[in-house]
Amino acid sequence: MKNLEIIKKLRGATFTDEDGEEYDLDFQAGLTDSEVKDLSNLFPSNIIDIELVEILKETRGWEGYGLEQVDFSSIGQFGFLELSPNSITLGHDGFGNFWILDILDDGTLGQVYYACHDPAVFVKYSDTLNEFLNGLIEFYESPSENYLNEIHDKVVFDIWSSGGSIFEKEAFVLSNKEFNKFLSEFEGNEWVVADMRKAKNKDGFAWGKFGPNNLTKRHPNELIWVIKKKKKGFFARLFS
Repeated sequence: MKNLEIIKKLRGATFTDEDGEEYDLDFQAGLTDSEVKDLSNLFPSNIIDIELVEILKETRGWEGYGLEQVDFSSIGQFGFLELSPNSITLGHDGFGNFWILDILDDGTLGQVYYACHDPAVFVKYSDTLNEFLNGLIEFYESPSENYLNEIHDKVVFDIWSSGGSIFEKEAFVLSNKEFNKFLSEFEGNEWVVADMRKAKNKDGFAWGKFGPNNLTKRHPNELIWVIKKKKKGFFARLFS
């Protein structure tokens, strides 16, 4: 189903939540041509992808169940620039968890990620915006069992337990020498690399597993992140 078909279906439907209560989604008006042009100044290369423009002219977004707010105009509002320097905050659940649409430097729409804060993991949610929207239909129509809940309730904890797509920097460099220049500024053995270049849906990495306020840097062109491992204090080393 195409994007506008999905939005029109959601706009005209009444849904039932897990408690059996009926609800409608509260849609906002779309943007004018002038408003779209003004918004484009906030995007990389001052370009809004035509796919997103089409949606914005239909609606800015909506409020409702599960995702408290969906906002296609929310460029630059996701605070963790180290994870995604340019993004649309597609939605949040009111508990510090976000669904974001990555925006590439040329304005092209990237993948959709789920950024969970507890546990602190970053998950590939969908390949495209359209796939994300199709998943919302499933969520609204089946509030108990759906892909969104699986990510929120299970996948993030699996990734936290395993660490996800993370490698020690030294091991990563051995088989990825083309990134030597990028990684050369990260000296010592206190760094790990998250590699999401070939990630499938539900893949991710536990970026917060290495301590609070750790330094994270994303490669400018590739889906690779470098994360600093927080050094353990004396007592932490003594009792570990």
